[in-house]
Amino acid sequence: MGKGGFVASVVGIVAVIIIIGLSVGTQKNKQEESRTEVMPKIEEKPKTAVKPKTVVKPQTVVKPKTVVKPKTVVKPKTEDDPIHEAKLWKNYRLPTSLAPLYYNVTLWPKLKMDIFGRYIFTGHSGAAFTCVYETDLILIHSYELKYYLTWGRHHAMLSGLNGAEAPAIKKTWLEVETQYLVVQLSEKLQVGRTYWLYTEFQGELADDLRGFYRSEFFENGVKKIVATTQMQPTFARKAFPCFDEPAMKAIFHMTLIHPLDTVALANGMETATEIITQNKKRVLRTKFEPTEKMSTYLLAFVVSDFISIKTLAEAKVLIRIWAQRKVIEAGQGKYALNITDHIINFYQNYYNSTYPLQKSDQIALPAFSVGAMENSFKEKALLFDPSMSSSKDHEWALTANSHELAHMWFGNLVTMKWWNDLWLNEGFATYVSYLGADDAQPTWNMKDLMVLYEVQKAFGLDAVASSHPLSSPEEKVNTPAEIADQFDYITYSKAYLKQFAYGNAMYTDLWGKLQEVVDSDPAVNLPASVTEIMNRWILQMGYPVVTIDTQTGRISQEHFLLDSESEPDRPSVYNYEWFVPIKWMKNGTVMGQHWLLEKTATHDPMRTNSEWVLANVNVSGFYRVNYDSQNWQRLVSQLTSDHSVIPVINRAQILDDAFKLARAKIISITVALSITKYLSEEREYMPWESAIKNLDHFFLMFDQTEVYGAMEEYLRGLVQPLFNYFKNITADWTEIPSSHTDQ
Repeated sequence: MGKGGFVASVVGIVAVIIIIGLSVGTQKNKQEESRTEVMPKIEEKPKTAVKPKTVVKPQTVVKPKTVVKPKTVVKPKTEDDPIHEAKLWKNYRLPTSLAPLYYNVTLWPKLKMDIFGRYIFTGHSGAAFTCVYETDLILIHSYELKYYLTWGRHHAMLSGLNGAEAPAIKKTWLEVETQYLVVQLSEKLQVGRTYWLYTEFQGELADDLRGFYRSEFFENGVKKIVATTQMQPTFARKAFPCFDEPAMKAIFHMTLIHPLDTVALANGMETATEIITQNKKRVLRTKFEPTEKMSTYLLAFVVSDFISIKTLAEAKVLIRIWAQRKVIEAGQGKYALNITDHIINFYQNYYNSTYPLQKSDQIALPAFSVGAMENSFKEKALLFDPSMSSSKDHEWALTANSHELAHMWFGNLVTMKWWNDLWLNEGFATYVSYLGADDAQPTWNMKDLMVLYEVQKAFGLDAVASSHPLSSPEEKVNTPAEIADQFDYITYSKAYLKQFAYGNAMYTDLWGKLQEVVDSDPAVNLPASVTEIMNRWILQMGYPVVTIDTQTGRISQEHFLLDSESEPDRPSVYNYEWFVPIKWMKNGTVMGQHWLLEKTATHDPMRTNSEWVLANVNVSGFYRVNYDSQNWQRLVSQLTSDHSVIPVINRAQILDDAFKLARAKIISITVALSITKYLSEEREYMPWESAIKNLDHFFLMFDQTEVYGAMEEYLRGLVQPLFNYFKNITADWTEIPSSHTDQ
């Protein structure tokens, strides 16, 4: 796509970026009584650093000093609270005084229950970091980990790297509420010098789907355990102590110790697996290549007895699909293997940027908290069984794969600076995932289905007074719970690579790069700067309903709310007005694009007494459209006489707009119902799906009333021709339709 066309798509068609903007469960605090545990003797030097001078034998496991219920504020300590002016450990955000460089992490998940009835993992970790600003305090995230104390009764050891002298540790403690391991020093760290923080710890391999956790399944009646991860958004700290913020990117050197009959996977390619004896047990130790510079929430590692299928040896990118033996042997990973290779090639061309890694491991897990996460998938989101899986399963396997691969560029190569800009990751990844899916399955019309699956969902959630903007002020998103709240359909469904590769970016960085392209291309004409246009869409919640009066040519916009009597629960500096790009047609002829830049304006070409006007052609903008009553009637007449003149996407959206406008008491319900008359001639999936979702609401509303029977009979009359159509194309229900949407 030419650069002018790209900017026009990104800026002129606001919805294509912003509409496409995992549900993270509510965190539960779970502090158990600590028990004494013998640590495995695992000694390993940092790969590019100086090893701490002494390895201190752990004495005991230390538990956090207080057990805190969710949302309980920890009261300040009294006599044993160390004196420190700022008490930075009370803040949820890390100070900028330290910058991580790399980690050496060794973990040993125990896949059998211990004598106390627990599944645990043990490990040790070293973090190399540079001092950016003078400080006598080290804050590093830690959650539900129990530490082995040094001989000096500290949770960690500190040493200097590259000739630096490390100050002595004065005191360490766990700050439960803000999830820190706090290390207070006797002297300040020196700016520009590098240090090494070493810890030994254990954690629970719980079944809570967070951090380093266990997933269970049965094979031939035998329970099997998988040790796996879900770090997003704030659970890497549950696996090992780390600077657990997206901007704190670092390189990770991973080592996993695991049973002899298992395989270990991580972000990096495995470099060596050897049999060792650990605590009088013969186990495997697998080491991995260092990762690229990356955020902690992207870390992934798995220990299981899964098997895989993979691409041929000569493939430029090694692709492996991992799952339980029975499903791989049954061929259920073949579809994922084929489309992964296709979609990676598509993205490399689309982004004009090579795939940033040498391999792509994808693993189907029996238990996973979201549909998918870069490498890890729910089984239904990755595997496909042609003899059993539905068309919807087939579609999910395609779109989930495409979405997660899109993150290899948007989210991983370039990452948002902080969680308030999550939409930069999820919005763009969702949008381009439909492009990748459409390229892999060109007959499925996936780009059109995006409107049904993403736009209409976002329309629904973003039409309430308690919605939120795409991008919130950074200071409003601090706690793990507030971060988790950013993961919703508005972010995923409403929603520069070279300069920010392996770095972090804010939305302002994106606007700046787009403006550079606009300024260099005279073919692109915008009514305002990229910043002025786009900030109205991401910094205020909701979206407008644009009303067109074809009698006068008058166009107006209003903040759309399903409850017309509600008020937004937050003010907007833009007074809930948007710069709206209106693509429109008249009597089937596309008329170009008109920008609505104020609350009310007049556009004379839209004035007509006889021709129908349709705005938001192909739903290229994130807004609903209302018309004067005469134009609504003209649209109904056109749909009834020849609905094919109106694009199928718009037929679906006309239905959705009309019913939602009726619910908001902007138009009469009779207008919305009159549109459904044409459905007796409709054979496409999208309009029917849109109609059914909206009619469901009215069926529920009129249930147990005298109207219900009449509605049921009316709908049966609309559906009967559709039933006959499918009976015919399936040879009396004996054949599967060839069209994906017909299926």
